[in-house]
Parts: sequence; structure tokens; C-alpha cells
Amino acid sequence: MRRDITRLMMASALAALFGVIAGPTASAEAKCSNATLNGSYGLHAAGTTPSGDFAAVGRFTFDGKGNLTGKLFVRVAGNNIVPPAFTGTYLVSPDCTVTDTWGPPINSTHVSVIVDEGKGYLILNNTLGSGETISGEAKKLFPRRSNEDIEGNRD
Repeated sequence: MRRDITRLMMASALAALFGVIAGPTASAEAKCSNATLNGSYGLHAAGTTPSGDFAAVGRFTFDGKGNLTGKLFVRVAGNNIVPPAFTGTYLVSPDCTVTDTWGPPINSTHVSVIVDEGKGYLILNNTLGSGETISGEAKKLFPRRSNEDIEGNRD
């Protein structure tokens, strides 16, 4: 009984702490959709695979409707891998989290968090049973500039 009370108190304390950190308005402010990821992004990712250290750079294009294309330049255990091109799908939740699936020849799944109002995202490979620990960051290529920015650069 005493253990159950201690566990309940710890769970309550963690829930309260998480509530303070995340805040009740965090999800209320985020209003993302598939359209939030739209356009081309440059990616850098690193980590480990069962074959050794992993590093990659790549370009991804999101159509704003749930479809993506990508091309990666990969190095594993000091060896260059032929740059694979692939297609896939993605789903953006209102809280700005993303799940995606990359098709052949990659065949992997990921979770991401959109940052900077869609100008970037943080990505983590979560393919079940892969043995990989890979994460990365992507930034929007050639983000739209406002007329004010363009006019301000006409010196």
C-alpha cells in the first residue's frame, strides 16, 4: 500500500512538473497542418547504425498535402553510400509534430517537430527494429522574404 501511494505521489509530481514545463497553452498556440511543411528543406543528420557511424545531408520537398520526395548523400562507417532518391508520405498534427514514412530504397519511419513557424524541423528515426539512432535538423531552403525585406536590400 505504501509503495502504491509513493508511486502515485511520484506520478502526480511528474505530471505537475510536465504541466509547468509544457504549459497548458503550448498545444493551444500550435496550429499546424500538412500545409505547414511546404517547399524544400536542407537536412543534416548524424548518428549510429549497426554498421557504424552515420552522417547524411539531403534535400526534401514537401507538397503541403502529405507527400514528400527526398535525396540523401550518406556516409556509414567511413564509406560513401550511393545517394538514394525516394518518395514518402507525412502527416502533421495540430501540435506541430510530424510522422512520416520514406519508401524504397530507404524504407524507414520518423517523428519530427516543426520549429520556427515551419522554417525548420527536428527529426528522429524511429523505425522499429532497425538498431539505428539517428537524429537531425532541417532548414527551409530559400524561405520567402517579405516585400519589406526585398525593398530594404535595394541599396
